[in-house]
Amino acid sequence: MEPDFFRTRKVLALLPLAALTAGVFWYVHGRKTEEYAVKELPAENAPVFPAVEAAAPAQNAAEAVSALQIQGSPEFKGRVTGALKLIWLADRDTFLFIKKYIYIVRSEDKTGFYLDGGQPVASVSDANVSRSLPWCAGIIAHQAFHSYLKFSSVKKKNFTPPPPGTEKPLRVEANPMALEFTGLAAMLDAERKASEFQAKVLSMTGASRSEIREVEKRGPRDFSAGHDGSYAATP
Repeated sequence: MEPDFFRTRKVLALLPLAALTAGVFWYVHGRKTEEYAVKELPAENAPVFPAVEAAAPAQNAAEAVSALQIQGSPEFKGRVTGALKLIWLADRDTFLFIKKYIYIVRSEDKTGFYLDGGQPVASVSDANVSRSLPWCAGIIAHQAFHSYLKFSSVKKKNFTPPPPGTEKPLRVEANPMALEFTGLAAMLDAERKASEFQAKVLSMTGASRSEIREVEKRGPRDFSAGHDGSYAATP
């Protein structure tokens, strides 16, 4: 058996190593605690968390959408509001373009664009509003592009949409065949451009691939992806 004297000397010899190890552990642990500790900040310097930032666009969207008149049943208003919010959240420039050229979104038995007392109207049928919200958003965008083309064509007459709530004695029937075109080629080109804009909005608002393809793959003379219902004769 080893004498107590030698065992004591071994223990004493290991003490510096143990002290060094303890010192390193304390230093590293202390640094990590200090580095990652959550420090209480004054109220004025409190961080803004993502949840708070995400709530702001929704409020702004509601305010933006309220600038348009939505005429129809409570269910119609709710779905159109949801569709317009999707556009606002996806791309505000696109929403502002639509708001510039559409003042009223109206529930009707047909889907199309017309001017009512000078007010640009997007009429949307139950069949289109009851589909997905991205589809509804695309339908409204389609009519907004027709409105843009209409007002671009009458700039020479110094005609612009009146402010909301006022009227001008001009009405254009929703039927795309009744809009003023210089020929069939111009009409088909207008529908092609409106459909391209519709497909863009469908894509940015999260539409299904089948919905996007329905618009992209339509025939040149197929208006059903952006218009439907029974069209009245031009008064």
